[in-house]
Amino acid sequence: MTPHSEPPDVVGYTLDDACQTIAAAGWRVGEVIDTRPPRRTLVDPRRVVRQRVGADGSVVLVVCGERSDDARV
Repeated sequence: MTPHSEPPDVVGYTLDDACQTIAAAGWRVGEVIDTRPPRRTLVDPRRVVRQRVGADGSVVLVVCGERSDDARV
């Protein structure tokens, strides 16, 4: 990782695949933030919906689970 490099784009990856890809590129995953629709529980696998580089230089991931059994069709 160099000061001006960017981490790999892992939006759409599963959390496990994203973490492996980021580590292989020499970056470190920092905070992982879960998000979900109101009043819904979502199930694994969780997918990356947003990423950014944190103040400490780690990659912050925002993840959301797949559709749950209680989702409306």
